[in-house]
Amino acid sequence: MLLKAGGVKEWKELACRLPWLASLTIQLCRDPEALETLSSLKELRRLEIRQCCCPSLMASLKSLGKLTHISLCEVAPRTDIINGVSQLTNLTSLHYHERNKILPRASLHSILLRLPNLKHLSLKMEANQIPLPTDYFCPAEANHISGEPLCGALGLTSLELLNYMDPVLSPVALQGIPSLRSLTVQYSDWVKDSRPCHLKTWLLTLPLLSELSISMGFQLGDYANSMPGTVQNLSLKGVVAELKALREMAQQVPNLFCLHLDLCWHERSSFVAVVPQLFPKLQGLKIRHINVPEMEFLQLAQMSHLKRLVVLDPPSLSSISVLRDLIHKLNIQTNYRVYVNYSSQPKDHNACLCAYHL
Repeated sequence: MLLKAGGVKEWKELACRLPWLASLTIQLCRDPEALETLSSLKELRRLEIRQCCCPSLMASLKSLGKLTHISLCEVAPRTDIINGVSQLTNLTSLHYHERNKILPRASLHSILLRLPNLKHLSLKMEANQIPLPTDYFCPAEANHISGEPLCGALGLTSLELLNYMDPVLSPVALQGIPSLRSLTVQYSDWVKDSRPCHLKTWLLTLPLLSELSISMGFQLGDYANSMPGTVQNLSLKGVVAELKALREMAQQVPNLFCLHLDLCWHERSSFVAVVPQLFPKLQGLKIRHINVPEMEFLQLAQMSHLKRLVVLDPPSLSSISVLRDLIHKLNIQTNYRVYVNYSSQPKDHNACLCAYHL
């Protein structure tokens, strides 16, 4: 349920009529008294708060012990929020997205140490932030040895870094969470200078990584050879790439099953034609069809394991008939084995849009 700019009356009615509510999204609420009613919804499992002023949030959160997911996007005040979130010991997922400010090291450590069940963490970074301490993700107390880096003590399996740019985090920043199975790095821009690529080093320290999503940032060639062989689900959005780098990456991920390929491609030929040879085990593929010759697009029919194809660029009125004809030809060649649709929008319209700038 989405509640937008509700007052005390609406909040009390909500708590009275839907005391069993399990999921709630709150947006643009500036009434502290209204938010106090939140404590009446004791069955909440999922809570998302966006663009709200919540001076009494800590008191309300104390009553929401069943929460497993909380998303905080541009919510104030920070101190009250952090203290409240740290008490939700059943949390498995936390999204903390503050505009132009990064979660301080001490605050993050407090959260990590007090939430033993936390598996997924999403942080909005500050691209122009001075470099953070090397142990930003490594609260020393969690390893019981003061001054030593954390080695697998945290249970995080999924990390999302939004609005990121090197060198905010150090090359060894992720050494303390080798348990990661999913990593998302959404850069705030393309890297146009010669700064070192910290992602290249991060990937070498994640032996269990199976899902990787990269948006913009460095050219693919800067980290293609560091891609862990354990990756099975890969997303590259707005990444500058050349055929050589794509081939190098393919050699690193022989068991890739799902691929979202939305590259900044400047070579004369399309990369779509080489996808069947480079990634023969693909079961799911997301690509754009604009400027892809029909013959190259139909070569996707060679992929015997392909089950789902998503065309990312929504068709215009002038191209819809062409795309439908193309999909029909592909269906004929694959005997309708591949489910094809086109979509470029996030499915969950209530979700925070911080991660959807591309």
